[in-house]
Amino acid sequence: MAKDVSADLMQALIAKLYATITGDNPDIQLPRNKFVTWMLPGLPFLPRDFMFCARGLIGDTAERTRELYHQAWTLSKLFDFIPDVSNQFLTDGMQQTIFASTQDSISSVYSDVLKYSKVLDLPLSDKEKEKLERFRKALIVTKEVEDFLTGEMKQITEPGPLVLAYMSKMDEYCSAADEYMNLLIDAQAAKGNDSEAIRRVAAFANKSRFLRNRVQAAWMAWVSQGYKNEYEQVNAYIEQVGQKSMVLYKNELLQDFRNALLTSPQEGGAGDFYYTTIVPGNFASSSGWTRFSFYEQDYENHYRKETSRWSGGGGVNLGLFSIGARASGSKVEIGSDQRAANFRAELEFTQVPIIRPWFKPGFFAMRGWTLDKLWDLNYDKRVSDGGDGKSDGKPDGRLVAYPTSALFVRNVKFRSDQWQSHMDYVNKQVSGGARVGWGPFSVGGSYAHGTEERNLQTHAEGGAVTIPGMQLIGFINNIIPKSPNPNPEIRPEQFVGGA
Repeated sequence: MAKDVSADLMQALIAKLYATITGDNPDIQLPRNKFVTWMLPGLPFLPRDFMFCARGLIGDTAERTRELYHQAWTLSKLFDFIPDVSNQFLTDGMQQTIFASTQDSISSVYSDVLKYSKVLDLPLSDKEKEKLERFRKALIVTKEVEDFLTGEMKQITEPGPLVLAYMSKMDEYCSAADEYMNLLIDAQAAKGNDSEAIRRVAAFANKSRFLRNRVQAAWMAWVSQGYKNEYEQVNAYIEQVGQKSMVLYKNELLQDFRNALLTSPQEGGAGDFYYTTIVPGNFASSSGWTRFSFYEQDYENHYRKETSRWSGGGGVNLGLFSIGARASGSKVEIGSDQRAANFRAELEFTQVPIIRPWFKPGFFAMRGWTLDKLWDLNYDKRVSDGGDGKSDGKPDGRLVAYPTSALFVRNVKFRSDQWQSHMDYVNKQVSGGARVGWGPFSVGGSYAHGTEERNLQTHAEGGAVTIPGMQLIGFINNIIPKSPNPNPEIRPEQFVGGA
């Protein structure tokens, strides 16, 4: 190995994982976003933490119902962040940052946009109104639940069957494509007479055609059972009608946003949240995770080809060790002086779509709205400039991006000749009250999960360190285009409220 300092190793490992989850290939057609946020270190979870995603918010007892609301509150708060791209954001094909949030949240900025936006006001026909309402009901369903604070029944907004089917089949397709890309990248990185290198080349030669068939079958299932074409046609129609008049559409957005506000009884007055979930809800217990491995030749290939450009312009530094503050603290330090000769890693990963039925990001790309002057009196930034306003290409604004998928790993195992010294280093940091990770992979310490604090323990034996359970190590994000960006042909008096 050319180098065995840990920072290079971990960055090469992440470069390979990044290529797998964002890579393009003629055989696959993916709705992939190429902006990744890595957590340092990751956050461990238990499968039961996502029970509400599969079962809903009403349990068979009051205690179970209260727990489900608490789970929903925790997940909503975790995913309601706006990625900070002011530092360590690359634009040459590897766009990624270390997890950091701006002072705003998605829900608060979205609320302000709905409050201060002025939309195009041209009349729609009754037929267009009827069709728009029918399409909206296909995407969003409204249910009645009991408000724990008042005892009264209230309406809540959840994703409709069309959205759930679309996202579920998209997830299956992405999983199949990830597996194919992982096999391809392994084969392309293999060199020499090492038994692992030979196995990887042979595996792709013998398995690739079956995996391509699986990718194609998953695509067809997405089209036929996931209503891919219908879902995209519905959204296209809504956008098209919005170019004519957005008054009715904006009213529906406001209604969905208000209906999504819930309160967790466990948190009481501090428990307000906007309902957010992930699809499929049973992902934690699913067997369809992609296997991933890393060894010496992966370092040579991915460090030389990819991470060399991380060093310029304050690029992403993952180190081998990431040391975070105790529990939910946000301070992160990088320990990059620990050596890791003969380093190997094995894990499983999956990308899980994040669903916010109250949040319609397509609104930001529409050309039939602008912001009232009151926005400028309260805020010094627009929603997003889409990266057009800066020479470095970094987007600037209050809502420049939002996470679309969460990246989970499980059954992580590391091997290294220095594993004992590594564990001594980890234990020393943990005893001082820190959370410790190998790069984005959490290996020890205390962390906060909602109002509950848990301790993560690793198992070291026989030259290997095993990290039990699953953990969230990052997000795949979507960048908001220039917004607002009204059509220049719209006259000021055509917006609601006039000039």
